[in-house]
Amino acid sequence: MAQGMNLTQREPKSRHTNLLKEFQECITDQEAYPTAELTCSEYACGRRNTVYGNMKAKTRIVGGVESAPGDWPFLAALLGGPEQIFYCAGVLIADQWVLTASHCVGNYSDVTGWTIQLGITRRHSHTYLGQKLKVKRVMPHPEYNVGVAHDNDVALFQLEKRVQFHEHLRPVCLPTADTDLTPGTLCTVIGWGKKNDTDSSEYELAVNEVQVPVLKRETCNLWITFKEYNVTDGMICAGYPNGGKDACQGDSGGPLLCQDKHDKEKWFVGGIVSWGITCAHPKLPGVYAYVPKYVPWIRNEMAKYSDVGMG
Repeated sequence: MAQGMNLTQREPKSRHTNLLKEFQECITDQEAYPTAELTCSEYACGRRNTVYGNMKAKTRIVGGVESAPGDWPFLAALLGGPEQIFYCAGVLIADQWVLTASHCVGNYSDVTGWTIQLGITRRHSHTYLGQKLKVKRVMPHPEYNVGVAHDNDVALFQLEKRVQFHEHLRPVCLPTADTDLTPGTLCTVIGWGKKNDTDSSEYELAVNEVQVPVLKRETCNLWITFKEYNVTDGMICAGYPNGGKDACQGDSGGPLLCQDKHDKEKWFVGGIVSWGITCAHPKLPGVYAYVPKYVPWIRNEMAKYSDVGMG
């Protein structure tokens, strides 16, 4: 996260049930930001800890703060390569599924070298609350980047084993496909990304969070004048006219989290950090994959592969 991104992506109990049946049984109120409850249990989706919020929060970005341990139990860190370095973020949406950005995985489905780290706030921590899981499948969106730069920038990881939920580790809610995030809605972007877009800056060790308002796509396209970059109906942008608050390199694949209008204690993933021109500059908002558009694809992939050879 940052104050100031080049024109690149923003890098980089065991349950065996019928997932489609879960979707059908767990649909909640269909008014105003309805969400699909993927976990019908004491660890219902989208719930943060009863007590959350860092009482001694440090300012890490302009207008943002460092998150306290357990604040965001849905966040995932994607580790890759022989040295298992931090590569991107993601968000847990069910006990064996993590949603991220396609540009984090490319147009291929190689599972080699991927590890998903869950239940942590600090990237290098080895807390007993955390879990590290290998990947069974990588599923970039089949139409990622076809025709329009950065379009369809969503991907799924299926985990080799099911996640064991607890207070610091639980899934976020998915919106329904007809969810419409209206302009002005305040959502929160979280991640370990840089505080600014200079080459010398480094990824943050601890999770940071900042609130940004959703903008009209027409406004985004008016501000972003680079012709090859267009905010489509598969994207949404968020930020301020004067800048100052934004995601940045290292936040890619992480969630833009929004609150249910009828239940402020419930959070759903409205967007996935995708791209931006710079970080937090005036009239250059962050652009996110618009999750509601991809919910049918997400549901279909999960229903197709869930419970296949899972432990």
